[in-house]
Amino acid sequence: MIAAAALTGGVGLAAMAVDLGSVYLQARRLQGVADLAALAAAGDIARAQAAADATVEINPVGGAVTAEVARGRYDPSAAGGPGKRFTASEVEPDAARVVLKGEANLYFAQALLGKKSIPIRRQATATRADLASFSIGARLASLDAGVANALLSGLTGSKVSLSVMDYDALAQADVDLFTYLDALDTKLGVNAASYDDLLATDVKTGKALSVLADVLNAAGESRAASAATVLASATASSESIKLSTLVDLGPYGRQDHVAGGSSAGIGADAMQLANAMLMLSNGERQVQLDLGTAIPGLADVDAWLAIGEPMNNSPYMTVTQDKSVVIRTAQTRLYIEAKLLGSGVLGGLAQVKAPLLVELASGEAKLAALDCKARTTTLAVKPSVGSLTIGEIDTSKLSNFKQGLSPSKARIVQAPLFTVDGASKVDLGGATYRNVVFSSADVKDGTVKTVKTNDLVSTTVATLLGNLSLDVNLLGLQLGLGESAILSALKPVLTAAAGPLDLAINRLTALVGVGLGEADVRANGMRCGAPALVA
Repeated sequence: MIAAAALTGGVGLAAMAVDLGSVYLQARRLQGVADLAALAAAGDIARAQAAADATVEINPVGGAVTAEVARGRYDPSAAGGPGKRFTASEVEPDAARVVLKGEANLYFAQALLGKKSIPIRRQATATRADLASFSIGARLASLDAGVANALLSGLTGSKVSLSVMDYDALAQADVDLFTYLDALDTKLGVNAASYDDLLATDVKTGKALSVLADVLNAAGESRAASAATVLASATASSESIKLSTLVDLGPYGRQDHVAGGSSAGIGADAMQLANAMLMLSNGERQVQLDLGTAIPGLADVDAWLAIGEPMNNSPYMTVTQDKSVVIRTAQTRLYIEAKLLGSGVLGGLAQVKAPLLVELASGEAKLAALDCKARTTTLAVKPSVGSLTIGEIDTSKLSNFKQGLSPSKARIVQAPLFTVDGASKVDLGGATYRNVVFSSADVKDGTVKTVKTNDLVSTTVATLLGNLSLDVNLLGLQLGLGESAILSALKPVLTAAAGPLDLAINRLTALVGVGLGEADVRANGMRCGAPALVA
């Protein structure tokens, strides 16, 4: 009796083991198909359901299997583990969750349960990291060495004297961003656990520029390296920069290295990096420039350039797939006092000048679309807009961007027997985003594209001068010199100065990567990653 009972129990346990093993095996096969289906759906997110169904069809596991596909967004930084990081959404999905439902056959358990199979369910989630890197403020392809030297001398605190060829060498030399950051980590001895840790470090600007020179040398860009060394030597030892204000590495930030070869590379021209470092580290962010006769057509030019913080400490370069991430140029204020070349009644002892204030808001750029099939990156760009004003200001307040400026009527002409005062203002329109497309060739070639507003009113100085309201004061004297004669003599002087003043504005604002109603952007890299299982 004992043997019979033991035999019966053993047979029952064996039957249970067979059925449990069979269910486990079929569930495991179903999980494998779910993984494949999720990868297929994420790889072809536009046809996610069809891709999953096709995968199930060519990978039979026995019996009917149905696939339920949800498209959505995957946030790797979300708390709660992988299962909580997927959010179903039809708005710009980048991930797919696949749930497969099938039946696992029963054998000996049929007698106990009264059915031939039990339902089984398995799911998988996959996403792909399609990333674009882009930057703003790269208007450095053509430089005036005199103006550039004056600005960089003011930013560094020492005299900088580089030639046009030096600047061109810097602007044409591309630096791989990760190579530069790795070299910086080594030279500083930070041994950062991740790129984010390195970017949170305060670095002496001179040291950052010195490492840039080392990386350029190692890449065979000796002339560009020499120019970077000059800038490093000229930079005040007290100046430092937090690298997170320069670049945001997005999903790469949590890594301590980047694999993937050239496809993962992010290029940036050395001049842009150097220029941005100097602007971000300059404590006062206001530079006075004596351009003298550097602008043809003007007798003398003094300029004050104030550079503000990008809004919310926005970086100049980012790596992202998030279309809400915005990069910005710095707010910019430029004040020019230009002495004009007079003649006739405006010659001799008469002094003619044009005090001109340029206020520019931040130019902005963000990711609009990333098409991995067409290998294109589309950026939405909002050019820098603001105002042009003829008037006099307190230059000590130029760098206080929290306080508005109120220009007063300017003294245009100062002569022994008369004076002329005037004021004029032109607001620059255009506050909407415009799209610009970069092909894979554009990315490879480091092409910089200028985006202009499509509703910008005329922004030339000629327009500003044409709207000038003038008051003539003859100092109470009647010497046969009428108001109309003075204005008639002044009009051609102002007209002749319009072009040179435009040139002065463009040269100075170009150095900080902005322009009147314009913004320069570059797609630095594009990576279309293969789908990967995440849950």
